[in-house]
Amino acid sequence: MKGELVNDMGFDAVDAGGLGESWRQEPATPVYTADLDIGGVREALRKATRERKPEWRATSKSPGTFDAPA
Repeated sequence: MKGELVNDMGFDAVDAGGLGESWRQEPATPVYTADLDIGGVREALRKATRERKPEWRATSKSPGTFDAPA
């Protein structure tokens, strides 16, 4: 059963969609690193937009290196 392991560990599993919807969980989205209950996660995923803050956009130097990230 989907999410059974997550539930057994004491967490609530939320199906956030397929790979095409994974942008909803990227940095600078409402759900990213947020401490939310299951309803809050669903609401944050719903509120996510594709717009990215400038600090999260690619640059001409992207991706940079480990020692000197872009």
